[in-house]
Amino acid sequence: MHIALRSIPILLTLLCAAPALTAAPQSCEEMQATMESLSTAIDEAANEMVAAGLQAELDSLSMRYTTQCLMGTGLPVMPANLGDLLNPDKMRPAATPQEEIKRRREAINLAFNQFGNNLSALRGAVGEREVPIQQAIPIDGMVLVEGGSLATFYNAVKRDLRYTVRETYEGNLIVTRYYDRIAGRYTGREEYDIQTLSTGIEVLGFSGRECGTFTGSPSVCTQWHTFDRWRIGDGEQCQGMYDGVVGAESDEQSVTVTVDAADIHFESAQGRIAAKSGCGDDFKETVSRETFKEWLRRAEIRLTREVGNEGGKAQYCRPGSTLTLEMRIRQHLNP
Repeated sequence: MHIALRSIPILLTLLCAAPALTAAPQSCEEMQATMESLSTAIDEAANEMVAAGLQAELDSLSMRYTTQCLMGTGLPVMPANLGDLLNPDKMRPAATPQEEIKRRREAINLAFNQFGNNLSALRGAVGEREVPIQQAIPIDGMVLVEGGSLATFYNAVKRDLRYTVRETYEGNLIVTRYYDRIAGRYTGREEYDIQTLSTGIEVLGFSGRECGTFTGSPSVCTQWHTFDRWRIGDGEQCQGMYDGVVGAESDEQSVTVTVDAADIHFESAQGRIAAKSGCGDDFKETVSRETFKEWLRRAEIRLTREVGNEGGKAQYCRPGSTLTLEMRIRQHLNP
């Protein structure tokens, strides 16, 4: 599993602040230009380490832009706990995934709550004509994988494993809309992102065996070992605040929903065989923006897709395997 880096410029990002890596721009216009350059540089970064450094700089500059360029536009006074939200010593993850997701949502919505009823104040603000406004909406759901592994050795079955794994998650659907300061209204353009944390992983059932010894030609298995135990992969459990169970990215025509299912390791008490779940890794479903908006109106998403592979890849995910994604959207978009 991996954590996807976000390339959308953010008005207020309070989660990953870090010192700027280059000379800090002074004016609001310079900061906007620098944020656009950083966003482009993240997309073109040579590796994840470089991208992470650029992302930290973008987050820090976005936070400074909000404080310096937008808080002085006649908007209401910021909440009394703003200092806590901005204090690096208080930006460690919360004790539970549910609390952490709520903390992130409140941080993202801080600017939205200030602008929501005072969008007219932005008409006098310094900066570009279109201002991105983000809203984070609570979501939750589960990913169910009914899969397995099927491997052969010289046309003889070597491994035959089936499993059902369910992972629950909570997260935020982040909608970015653009306010036209000159026209005094939203442009109608929207971008979508999803951030999630795992809240629990269960193996609902599994069975299978793997051959330890083959003899003869054609090959015949003379010693089978049974899969009788399982464990969750390192970094997957909810206590580790695993990020990225379900994600999303959008462009002008479509929205792509991604799933990165939990890694489960299956083993035998005899200690000679092992296999890892491979169904549901890097799953993607691309739909039109109209379809995605219909999901938002229904306040739910439910997809069941076949994810099994044919041929040699069946050892990672056998044919007929399925992935089911359920997502509930717990709050309607504000106008």
